[in-house]
Amino acid sequence: MAARKIAGSVRKFTIEGISFDVAADATLSEVFTKYENAMVPTSGGAMRKMTKRIPAVEGVVLITDADERLVLKDFAEGLDLVKITYQNAAGDSYRCEGTFEIENNETEENRTACTIQPVGDWTKF
Repeated sequence: MAARKIAGSVRKFTIEGISFDVAADATLSEVFTKYENAMVPTSGGAMRKMTKRIPAVEGVVLITDADERLVLKDFAEGLDLVKITYQNAAGDSYRCEGTFEIENNETEENRTACTIQPVGDWTKF
């Protein structure tokens, strides 16, 4: 079966089973590979350097009210890992366990920007 090539905003976003509204214009930026590759010059040929990286998702923009922001703040500042899921425009759902960082909150439109940092990989389900 061919993959669906449907683009667009995230349909659904949950943290610990609590659903949050996603901004219609939110564009998630995913770190898709486990390693960053670089070539390092040496006195001979170049040497390949691979650095492991976290498969983070940036650009998550949630529409939140004051109470929801407090819930997000508690999750972000807590010591426990949280269960996070999202569904993209094609209907594909992904989940992870990890942490997230609240980057900022814009009061004019109640937009809260976050970055998700999973402990392992994202799992499609």
